[in-house]
Amino acid sequence: MEEDYTGDVTVDEWRQLWKDGKTDFINPELSPMFTKHVDKMLNSREKVKTFVPFCGKVVEMKWLWNKGHEVVGVECGEEAIKDFFTENKIDYSIVEVPEVKGKLYKSDDGRIRLYCCDFYLFNSAIQSSFEAVWDSGALNAVNLDDQEKYVNIIKSLMGNKCINPTVADELSVTCEKLRNWFNGGFRVVESDFMKPDEKLESFGFTGLHLYTISKI
Repeated sequence: MEEDYTGDVTVDEWRQLWKDGKTDFINPELSPMFTKHVDKMLNSREKVKTFVPFCGKVVEMKWLWNKGHEVVGVECGEEAIKDFFTENKIDYSIVEVPEVKGKLYKSDDGRIRLYCCDFYLFNSAIQSSFEAVWDSGALNAVNLDDQEKYVNIIKSLMGNKCINPTVADELSVTCEKLRNWFNGGFRVVESDFMKPDEKLESFGFTGLHLYTISKI
């Protein structure tokens, strides 16, 4: 998701946005940050196990799948997940996952697994040892009081030498904050900056930073 919600938005409110089709924040194209930095994220590796938090129906997941990689996402809006599989003509199955009080939508080849649940119920006992994380605004969408809790989950999911490009607006996320959160065994580098286009400006963005977070 590429939006700047810094107020208290509940899981139920996010679900309602998807149900009501109020999804102007969706980018139907690959993120410029993704296309510019995906090679660094994948680092010449094949079949990279990639985590996409607050995944919605971002098109980067289909791109990664097409390239032979493995994608695991978490999204509370069931409509988003159904739309992703339907719009991309990917056959899938659904199973209940009591551990997260939700469902798993899984492509028939098993390489896309999208969990429909409250993000904070997801943990490393469900999936772990990720080699890459693509955060295209999830941290920005987290309520300010929940940011550190969110980061702790992400840290627990990142496997050895995992590369996590995180796109964030400076209003709620700064490099200093990230370095404080990802201390001990992680490296945070400010890698890029992009001025907002007209659509992003309408959401209050002053600019997008890309931080490369690596587990070392």
